Amino acid sequence: MADNPIAAMALRELEMRSRALPLEAQMMECVDLLQSPELVVDELLRSIEQIRNTPPETGRIELSKDRADRAEGAFFYPSRELFVRGDRCSFTCLATSVEFRRAERPAAVPSGIPTPAPTPATTRAPHVIDYAAVTCEARPVPVLGFTASSETESAYPILLRALASLIELTRPRRFDLLDCEVYRGLLGPAPAFDLALVLWDEDDPDDPRRPLCELSRDLAEVLKKVLKSEPRFPPVLLDFVCLRMNAKRFDGRLRFVWRV
Repeated sequence: MADNPIAAMALRELEMRSRALPLEAQMMECVDLLQSPELVVDELLRSIEQIRNTPPETGRIELSKDRADRAEGAFFYPSRELFVRGDRCSFTCLATSVEFRRAERPAAVPSGIPTPAPTPATTRAPHVIDYAAVTCEARPVPVLGFTASSETESAYPILLRALASLIELTRPRRFDLLDCEVYRGLLGPAPAFDLALVLWDEDDPDDPRRPLCELSRDLAEVLKKVLKSEPRFPPVLLDFVCLRMNAKRFDGRLRFVWRV
């Protein structure tokens, strides 16, 4: 939303700025943050303060998500089971393109005029959660997934996007709506999530996304260690998980890369 005060959230601004950089510059920035992790931690904590100091929202907030039926060509869709090779995090997708918006009275649409198609993944808003899921375990773990929108996107801005989106969920009513409309009571009073970063496979062994993937793992490790002992950060984060998919021949199987 254009009038959304969180559009200027510190961590979201860092993510958007990093996303616009070429891969080599992303690598340099990620190395700088590893050497001075307090820079991104400060942005993260400042984002939490921005949310806490945001004036109460007026009107009703609603959760928006894709329709239950499968969209043509979609990699993820509600009820699809995804198998992860190499880790315990195989999961069932519950909803896709999850976002929160102010409820508005819909304008009357004359009969016979089709409704607009959903926004394509390549033009999605940055605050959209690509999928919400649960792991296929005896005690299922809730997962929020953030996928690459193209073969050139690296793990680094996706990591920042996942963290920014998780922080935005701490605004009033978000967790309750997510629990009611997607997780059906699974989250409970103290929700915490795995954040899944889904990358596209690389064909080139010298692709600069490869070292960025490992640098992003190092950054996730540093951030999780700091945040675990930071009382100002709410206990909403479980693990970071990085997965890969073959976007050209996707058959519902993903490959495990790392977990922090």
